[in-house]
Amino acid sequence: MDNLVVQEYLTQGAVLAGQGKHEEALAYYDKAERENPQDIDVYLSKGIACANLDKLDEAKTQFEKALKINRASGPAYFHLGNIAVLQGDVALGFENYNKAMANGYDDAQLYYSIALLHEESGEVDMAVRNYSKAIMRDALRPDIRIRKARLLLQGNHLPEALQTLDETILTNPDVFEGYHLKFTVLLQQKQYAKAGELLDHALELFPRDAGFAIDKASLLIEQKKIDDALAILTALENAEETDDVVRRRIYMERARIYAGNNDVRSAISALEQAKVLSENAGEFDAEIIFLLTNCHLGAEEYDKVLTYARQLLEKVDTGYTKETARYFEPLALKMLDRMDEALPLYKDAINEFRNQALAAPGNLDAYLLRIMCLRDIEQYDQALELADYVIALQPERAEPRLLRVTVLEALGRADAALAETKVVNEMLPEELRKK
Repeated sequence: MDNLVVQEYLTQGAVLAGQGKHEEALAYYDKAERENPQDIDVYLSKGIACANLDKLDEAKTQFEKALKINRASGPAYFHLGNIAVLQGDVALGFENYNKAMANGYDDAQLYYSIALLHEESGEVDMAVRNYSKAIMRDALRPDIRIRKARLLLQGNHLPEALQTLDETILTNPDVFEGYHLKFTVLLQQKQYAKAGELLDHALELFPRDAGFAIDKASLLIEQKKIDDALAILTALENAEETDDVVRRRIYMERARIYAGNNDVRSAISALEQAKVLSENAGEFDAEIIFLLTNCHLGAEEYDKVLTYARQLLEKVDTGYTKETARYFEPLALKMLDRMDEALPLYKDAINEFRNQALAAPGNLDAYLLRIMCLRDIEQYDQALELADYVIALQPERAEPRLLRVTVLEALGRADAALAETKVVNEMLPEELRKK
């Protein structure tokens, strides 16, 4: 047995694996195994190669062989956790990840994988915590910070998201997503001057990135400089290098302009153009369909709302878009005078939103959607109780107060509704204030 020979075979296999040639790499790992069948790195390498070839059962076998050599191998438990997750056994995945940690495995990817599982389960706080742990172990990986920032944005934790994005830009100034997401935060905070400065800097770094040009148009739309925004979109649309992916975003931005001007028909037309481009590419663009659903709702075209809501429920796995579609489906049926079909769907949605809130108490969207369902089926007292709870959690958030107004109005409590309207109007810009 020559350890140098074993190491050379493992190195040669790793080089091939780095080129995506996992089948060829396995041949060299086999040679290493013949030289020394007691080398744990052989089985770890073979397992990773098999996993990359989607030979998950064989990969699992190799990692189990590694554990026979060393029952305290953190990497082996980590990879077994990955296999379990890929095979749909999340509980076993968590179990193996915990064993990896207990045996001293402290790699950033371990905490990143754990964070992903928590995120998929709606456990936002645990996901953010584990993304932070991953960042501590590998401060230069931009994908971890970007993922954490996106999650913070979804939860409306804007200051924390902004700090994470500042760190991303500082450690990885050549990663465009950091600039784009920071721009999104600044736009939400209505810090238009800072957003403009950031965009100018980003366009210097990435002059050919069409995404930043579209961001510029978004900024101008927010500043009510509609003609300037349309000019940028038109110039970008006519540019020779503009592809259909960018055109799709151009149509969506135009739809935003039309919707902001209450021109729902033009907004729908622009979104239909974007939808055609996504279909030509063989894609289902959930954002386009979601926007179309909202536009048709505004136009009181409930048959369209029903069609698109069902498409979203079928095609989208998780997230706010799917859960909102879960509400839109019975709403559309109710508005089409099909309450016998709507009522069981409302009840199913209420139960689902309750379960989501129990599993992840920080998921306020689940509470808001449940309030709307309760209001629609005239369970006003329950809706009001839930609205009061959400307002106690986030008194500065306008959405639960707006819902509370509608429930109070439905209960005939005009004075209380008026008082709440005055409170919520202080939170909203002039054009969005409730009359």
